[in-house]
Amino acid sequence: MFMIIFLFVMESIQEQCEAYGVRLFLGHYYTSLKIDTDALRIVFNTKNICNNQFQLFIKGDLEFNITNYKTKLLNMTDVYIGTKANIEYETYIHTFQIPKQLSSIVFYTLISNDTIIKQAQVKLPHLQQETTKVLFFGDMDSSWVYNRSKQTFDWFENQIKQKIQFDSLIFTGDMAYDLESDNCQRGELWLSRISLFTSQYPFMITPGNHDGGFDYKYTFLREHFQMLYLTEYDTQNYQNDFYSFNIGLVHFIQYDPVMIVYKADPNNYTKERLLSQFRNDLITAVQNREEVPWIVVFTHYPIYCNFMDDDQCVNNFKYLAEFEKLFKEFHVDLYVSGHQHNYQRNYPYYQNNSASFEMDGNIYYNYESPITIIEGAGGADYGPEIMIYRDQPYTAKQLAQNGVGLLQVMNKTHLQFQHIQVSTNEVMDEIWIIKTSDINNEKDNSLKYWVISIIISAIVILVLFIFIKYNVRKQKTYQKAYDSNLV
Repeated sequence: MFMIIFLFVMESIQEQCEAYGVRLFLGHYYTSLKIDTDALRIVFNTKNICNNQFQLFIKGDLEFNITNYKTKLLNMTDVYIGTKANIEYETYIHTFQIPKQLSSIVFYTLISNDTIIKQAQVKLPHLQQETTKVLFFGDMDSSWVYNRSKQTFDWFENQIKQKIQFDSLIFTGDMAYDLESDNCQRGELWLSRISLFTSQYPFMITPGNHDGGFDYKYTFLREHFQMLYLTEYDTQNYQNDFYSFNIGLVHFIQYDPVMIVYKADPNNYTKERLLSQFRNDLITAVQNREEVPWIVVFTHYPIYCNFMDDDQCVNNFKYLAEFEKLFKEFHVDLYVSGHQHNYQRNYPYYQNNSASFEMDGNIYYNYESPITIIEGAGGADYGPEIMIYRDQPYTAKQLAQNGVGLLQVMNKTHLQFQHIQVSTNEVMDEIWIIKTSDINNEKDNSLKYWVISIIISAIVILVLFIFIKYNVRKQKTYQKAYDSNLV
């Protein structure tokens, strides 16, 4: 009898230490911090703390084991004490950090005691690489009640079987619908099912309006999806909603203006901080544009969309006007969002009017404002099925099939974006963005600013010199007159 109880207890403990939801994230090696020991993070969950049970075997430049990892308890029950949210949920989140590698391919094996949990070959992007390949998709669940997202999961499974490599996946917000629903079980199911692809490719996200949780503090999301927010910007009234990183020739910028577009920022506290971070980041990015010429902004919230029953599509160009000014000033190339459940590509637009650009077939160049794209066709049971809305003046293309967006940067002057229908793996829309003389123009403009500044400074100094000389001469004249008793 004792042996039966002992075996039952041991089996229960092992079940509590079963890892699930394996996911990869890019680390701070790719941000302005450039931390060499934090290139790739491998994260997973268990129901118990499971001390010293896991290790990671890495085969990259060298073969080595990592036995040190961070463990954090997420207790959602404590988060919502004293509120109406009746949640009983806790999980342990474990994080391994992999240092930068010279090799572009890393093979990892995650081990629990002597049992292999997960093995995968991962493309580890480099800061200096000529081509970059990134997928965009969003507005997606994993419940499969209506099977609206199942095609997307199946498409990813085929990509993995064919050993197709991507530098990163970028999720444009709204996952699981919602992560904290059903006592956080929808979030648990989401973690388990997306590990199909998040265990193979670095997964970067931007929060959506359905990801905030019952208190709109994004606790479940932020703890499980370790984005590159710099906590030094956090204050008592502001949780940093901005981060950026580089892959090859592309500078990616994420921002979350949820408080702004939902008019929950009456004193512009959030807006001012986001704008300040954005401007500082873009100033640095432009200074480095000869090395990293492309700037891509991603968020959940479109500036221009077609579902005119949604306040976002009617008024976001007003709510986000100051950000749009920055995009024009610093010549952002591409703006990718979600929220509207379809695929939509827009012509360059600015302050709700057409912006200057040139187009030859499907090739954009000499664009004054960024090309904007909505990738919200991952498949969601929430709301109506994917549909086409009435075209607006800025609309270039809409599609109503589940799909993903493939961004491929070919070199410093050529960028391609394709929308792929996941049920057929067919390219349904394709554009090219070509830089003609942006970098040279920026250099010329920078030189002009310096020349103008020097000229203005010289004029100011000359005026001051004349003014001082005139006053000195005038003083001498009065003194001479006084001495001659003429005054």
